Amino acid sequence: MKQPHKKSIFTPEQVELLAQNPFTAKVNRRQILFTLEFKNLFLSRYEEGDSSMEIFMDCGYAPDILGKHRIYGFVRRLRETVESGKPLTEDYPNAKAEPPTRIDYNTMPSQLSLSAMQRELTYLRQQVEFLKKITELGSDKKPRT
Repeated sequence: MKQPHKKSIFTPEQVELLAQNPFTAKVNRRQILFTLEFKNLFLSRYEEGDSSMEIFMDCGYAPDILGKHRIYGFVRRLRETVESGKPLTEDYPNAKAEPPTRIDYNTMPSQLSLSAMQRELTYLRQQVEFLKKITELGSDKKPRT
């Protein structure tokens, strides 16, 4: 009978080492979050045919610290996010999206401005769909599902 995978816990030294990597957004004993820049870089290289282990090593991560399961899980979740059309973020996958604020996109780095615009576009699309449903409730039509 196959044993369930036990998620590895980072040592304090490993947490410190991972936090020093510029592609690390957040790290704690159990979890690591990667920057948007890393995710975009990873996607472009992965689509060119580079292996996930090779990309992680080239970006300064030791696969033996992260572990195969964590790396392959990252690849799987990243592909699912892209295929679903959701914008990439640096936050936890289930983090609640906050309404966008007034931002001057010209003063931001290009990757951040692109991410912020995608987030705002997604939020505005949700608002439009919500308003459509509300207006349809007031009419004799059946609301959309």
